[in-house]
Amino acid sequence: MKNIKHFLIIVTLVLATSSLFAQNIREGAAAPDFTMTLSSGEQLKLSDCKGTAVLLHFWATWCPPCRVELPEMNKLAEKLNANPNAKLQFLAVCISDTEKNRASFMQKNKYTFSGGLDSDNAIALKYNVQGIPMSVLISSDGKIEKIHVGMMNKTQLAEFIKSYETL
Repeated sequence: MKNIKHFLIIVTLVLATSSLFAQNIREGAAAPDFTMTLSSGEQLKLSDCKGTAVLLHFWATWCPPCRVELPEMNKLAEKLNANPNAKLQFLAVCISDTEKNRASFMQKNKYTFSGGLDSDNAIALKYNVQGIPMSVLISSDGKIEKIHVGMMNKTQLAEFIKSYETL
């Protein structure tokens, strides 16, 4: 219990101070670039995705709203992956967790969406993540189109990405 309290205090402090280090995250701004190790072991650099829009989704295994939302996110990712002409790709960033928890959670829930762990919260800091789940829609030219903090249901998700894909 004491370790959990310490962990939550640290996470709160990191998120509270993130605005001091965050880039200017707003609609119309350039999406901050980052490199991430995917669960497959591959390295993905966001700037390499130019030409395809990206739904960047921040989540955590311990987050109740994330747990409610993830089944629809996984369905979307599967649909996008099955379409070779998809104009959008889904990328999930697990924050404030361990790789062991993330991998176990993914396996237990049979989630197949692309993503990985932001082990040092560097990506979350770049995107000024102050609440999860958080979704950022990035256009094919690397600009932030939309930001949504909080859980989305199926209808809200469809509206969020409607310019690229429908559910």
